[in-house]
Amino acid sequence: MNKSTTAIVSLLVAAGLSGSEVHAAPWKVIDNANRSAQINPDAHGYMNAIMQYDYEPGQLYQVYGAPLRITDIQFEPGEYLTSEPVGGDAIRWILARTKSKINGIDQEHIYVKPTRPWLKTTLSINTNLRTYHIELTSYERTYMPAVSWNYEQYNMQQIRQETESSIEPKVNLSALNFQYRIKVQKGGKPSWMPVKVFDDGQKTFIQFPQAMLSNESPALFVLGRSGDIQLVNFRQKADYYIVDRLFDRAELIAGEKGRNIIRITKSR
Repeated sequence: MNKSTTAIVSLLVAAGLSGSEVHAAPWKVIDNANRSAQINPDAHGYMNAIMQYDYEPGQLYQVYGAPLRITDIQFEPGEYLTSEPVGGDAIRWILARTKSKINGIDQEHIYVKPTRPWLKTTLSINTNLRTYHIELTSYERTYMPAVSWNYEQYNMQQIRQETESSIEPKVNLSALNFQYRIKVQKGGKPSWMPVKVFDDGQKTFIQFPQAMLSNESPALFVLGRSGDIQLVNFRQKADYYIVDRLFDRAELIAGEKGRNIIRITKSR
């Protein structure tokens, strides 16, 4: 063992790893890491027949299918695939893509079906917002009709990191509210369609895709109770609009004669 390797091992041992852990065979390290990352269905995650996992990067989400049964993998409305999903067994597992709409926003779906039981493979999915790592297993009869994700904890982590790096230094993280609907009111879906809206009880934050930074920025108007348009003070920081107030309804308008209008509504 050369001096540099010895020094690295010494540092790892000093960090609390045992000698056996430091010198473990690569296959054992990989197997242990994969087992630790596996996330299985549990009763608390089910909403009717939909298993809703808590999203966290790097987890291996377990999805179980059966021949002649479809499993519907659902993504966050407004999230879209940037490439075709890639599976480890494209012959014995059948994949299909489609879209639905929720409040005028596209929602991506991937349908998965095995051709026989007792198969195992992996599936990797890249979107404009996240990467998903999935392990697929097939049984004779047991299958999951639908799988989706809950992003609340992930969003909280993202906001905390962005706050620390300073989107807004005084965000009240304990009061964050993500209950907003984003809907196409007029025109098609623009490249600047917001990906997230939330408030902290005092200010409202509208997050846009990175594409908005190099394109036309929409104007923001708050709608009064009678539908009248009100000007509102806001500022842009990176890919966020920060509004110094709360609102129930607002519209983002861009294009000649308001060609594109996006309605934001607070859920109650």
